[in-house]
Amino acid sequence: MHSVKLDWITPDAEKVIARHARVSTSNPDREEYARLLSYCIKHGHWSILEQANVSFEIITSRAISAQLIRHKSLCFQELSQRYTNPFETLPDGIHDRPSEFLIRKQAEKNRQSSTENIDQGLEASFRDRIYVLDNHIYQLYYDMLEAGVARECARNILPLYTPTRLHANATVRSWVHYVGLRAKEDTQLEHQLIARQIAMILGIELPTVVKAVVETDDHSLDGWRFLSESSSDSSTQ
Repeated sequence: MHSVKLDWITPDAEKVIARHARVSTSNPDREEYARLLSYCIKHGHWSILEQANVSFEIITSRAISAQLIRHKSLCFQELSQRYTNPFETLPDGIHDRPSEFLIRKQAEKNRQSSTENIDQGLEASFRDRIYVLDNHIYQLYYDMLEAGVARECARNILPLYTPTRLHANATVRSWVHYVGLRAKEDTQLEHQLIARQIAMILGIELPTVVKAVVETDDHSLDGWRFLSESSSDSSTQ
């Protein structure tokens, strides 16, 4: 359920960034810019990345959207549960048992983290109970709507795994630092998957920028390291 697709990106984004990096030169529109962008990123000249924007459509759960909107440098529009029924306005396939979220063990040393999945037998027991609860909540929600209860009131019974859609817009600079934080392994797995999808899309759309970011020795960007690790794994197969 946790998926990302590109909404839009500033046309010729890397050229736009390079042009603004050369604002003090006599020829800002030179075609070659790979070395320039690499130099700026390596030396922390992040402001040039504020001259291009990227917007993504994100499908996730309400549990994860609450984490996403904490990133104040990103701008969001989220599906309104007051205005619409979330089960009837999202893409086909999103409603295929959103209650089947992963059930992992609590990490012992980190109160806000998890480890591997719980024992299969215990999980099966919980799944049966969640299935009953999910069906009851789903039916109750529709019964309330049919009885004329306002959506803004009926939504109070919906669980945190209820699917939602967000459109998230930010500068390239903000996305670079978002991925640096949220694509790391200490991020909740579901949110980590979103951040890594964003990173891979940016790698396609902004190859020069992303290559320089991955190669930069900056621990605040550690979330990007999975791209170089994935490339290394592929090359050894």
